[in-house]
Amino acid sequence: MFGVRQGDSDIFVSSQNTEAAYTPSTMWPESYAVAEMKFFRRIASQAQPDSIHLRCLQLCARSLLDTDFSTRTLKTVVMHLLSTIPLTDWGRRDLLERLEDILQYLQSCLEEGRLNHFFIGNENVPEEIILPQALRTAEPLNLFRHLEQDSDACANAWLEFLMLQRRLRTLVLQGR
Repeated sequence: MFGVRQGDSDIFVSSQNTEAAYTPSTMWPESYAVAEMKFFRRIASQAQPDSIHLRCLQLCARSLLDTDFSTRTLKTVVMHLLSTIPLTDWGRRDLLERLEDILQYLQSCLEEGRLNHFFIGNENVPEEIILPQALRTAEPLNLFRHLEQDSDACANAWLEFLMLQRRLRTLVLQGR
């Protein structure tokens, strides 16, 4: 894999897309991995020692098995919530409430047919994450745009959301 930094930003173009099994050699998708790492590092430095934001991501990822939802989708949801819910409300005692927030946020995104990319056009991105000005001021990129255009994909997303919801609640009840 080979990456090229876009200017002095935390965004790279990469010779390989980490989300795809095969990327044609003429495609160089953008990678936000460095920006994501800096975001989570910032959260870790400001969060309380018993913060459960990573535990929430782990439980969500475990619940995704055999669904079309990607870990990127749930990571995006969690990143949006980490930017809006005070970090003091991400303690161990808040686990069930935060998992419910994740499900409610994802449900509202499905209802609206809209999940905004975390970095593109998001005014809440911390200043220490260096983005090209064009990305900071761009219109938010809708990661669920395909659901607006394909009713079968939308119906499938709802079925998978219900499966994800059931699995996540089962994991929590089993104490995993």
